Amino acid sequence: MEFIKLENSDLQEFKEAWEIYRSSFPDDERRTLELQRELIKSKQYNFFMVTKDEVLVAIISDWDFGDFLFVEHLAVKEGLRGKGIGIELLKEYLSKNKRKIILEVERPETEIATKRIKFYEKIGFKLNDFDYIQPYYGKGKNPVPMFLMTYPKKISESEFSTIREELHIIVYGLEKPLLGDQIN
Repeated sequence: MEFIKLENSDLQEFKEAWEIYRSSFPDDERRTLELQRELIKSKQYNFFMVTKDEVLVAIISDWDFGDFLFVEHLAVKEGLRGKGIGIELLKEYLSKNKRKIILEVERPETEIATKRIKFYEKIGFKLNDFDYIQPYYGKGKNPVPMFLMTYPKKISESEFSTIREELHIIVYGLEKPLLGDQIN
């Protein structure tokens, strides 16, 4: 697998990767095309197309916080899901990045959310059940109650507070972090 960083939103590769991103996440859990185009210019943010045998199979985006990486989005191309590509992609990603890895998951309130958590646990991620809110991605979108998962081990409550603050301020552009009771 090859991870190719996308830095030019005018390229066909970006358009193909964007389509995977757009079709894989609900509106409340993703940016607009305009915001994504601006974001890929940031040095701290990476938007990768993932290819296998020179064919686009997935996308992954992350934020580099120095001591940890935040995987914001990961999606396998429709039609290729359930064939082991996601596991292969994550194993390769983890082998290349020897730092703590953080990601957000929906709370296990639906069958799909529960399956997603089990998928990440199979690879070695740990569920941290501290109250966490994914802030809204823009006007007209809603915050989403979630949990953080971490690799290779769980985090303490004080680590969680620090990470939540960094994510909310840097990734989501808030002045201060949202707390669990601030969803509405």
